[in-house]
Amino acid sequence: MRLLVINPNTTLSMTEDIGRTARKYARPGTEVVAISPAHGPRSIEGHFEESVAAAATVEEVIKNRDAYDAFVIACYGDPGLYACREVTNKPVIGIAEASMRLAAFVAHSFSIVSVMPRVKPLLEDLVRLVGMESRCASIRCLELSVLGIDQDPEWAVQGMIDQAKAAVEEDGAESILLGCAGMGPLEERMRAELDVPVLDGVVSAVKIAEALHDCHLSTSKIAAFAWPEAKEMVGGSEALRLGSMGAVDGRVGSVRPGPAS
Repeated sequence: MRLLVINPNTTLSMTEDIGRTARKYARPGTEVVAISPAHGPRSIEGHFEESVAAAATVEEVIKNRDAYDAFVIACYGDPGLYACREVTNKPVIGIAEASMRLAAFVAHSFSIVSVMPRVKPLLEDLVRLVGMESRCASIRCLELSVLGIDQDPEWAVQGMIDQAKAAVEEDGAESILLGCAGMGPLEERMRAELDVPVLDGVVSAVKIAEALHDCHLSTSKIAAFAWPEAKEMVGGSEALRLGSMGAVDGRVGSVRPGPAS
């Protein structure tokens, strides 16, 4: 299968790290391509940046929907996830939802350890949206920016370990979720330090994408993720105009591609 991993921010070094993590855990028969949108924020740490990145992520799915079998949105806020599911019938997996759902198979509860405290309300909303509030023991954040992970990885990993241990000992967490796509390289070190499952969202999403492809499952188009209604969009990119017109492969109207192979 061909899998497109989209890092919604525009920091290419982070995209390269995400791609390496995805390829490390993907099966030999899975071709992984990792990209960033052509425009958008260097990192995503708030509602504004998430909204801008979401639109750019949808554009990438529209432009690439015929070339890949599934898509992964590699940002822990899952920006644009539902919109992306509207514009393709291929599986689209957000790394946050993927890690939460996989954690439920191996632990009764999880805690998310993430970056700066301002993202905590966003993650609380996301946990509720995914329907996993009853399984979430806590959300713990470091005084650390997304791009700061690469700047001082040793400090970052020790801070993550400290917060994860506190989540287990004080909050009752039975598993730990890494709440940023850029934290993948820290996963193995954290697993060695903790006696609970540690899940990286990128890895979780890649394995779910492979499973959905193997089961020949495509995105339901009955209601919530139905193709966008055909209507005019003023301005914007060609990709977004095609999406708003209900167009597929440049065709407008009721023509839709068949099920994902």
